[in-house]
Amino acid sequence: MNQDFISQTPLDQITGTDYGQMLKAAIPYLPARSRQILSIYEKAMEFRNTVSIFGKKNYESDLTAASTADADPMDMLNDIRSFCYGPARSKLDQLVNMMAMVQMVNIINQPEYRKEDSNEGSLK
Repeated sequence: MNQDFISQTPLDQITGTDYGQMLKAAIPYLPARSRQILSIYEKAMEFRNTVSIFGKKNYESDLTAASTADADPMDMLNDIRSFCYGPARSKLDQLVNMMAMVQMVNIINQPEYRKEDSNEGSLK
């Protein structure tokens, strides 16, 4: 049996439901007025679920991807990238590439790296 998986953010996974996803998928096939009502209804249900989740005392364990002190910005950007498309994804790609370049420059400029580089030159 082949199952298709829907790409959802952790917040959507916690606050959304399969029923809600089905309603969202049906919206384009409805008359204009029905699309409006059903869209508002589904967003209200998600909002209700969000308020309920954040009302719990231990909600952080459900939603926390990593400790903010240990979070690597590159990991965060790559995770966010998987939920983006079009111009937003292109901008994130540029940002990730720029950060990678800065990391390489920092590595090259480290004293340990320069010392190894100068030792290799003296062996010749």
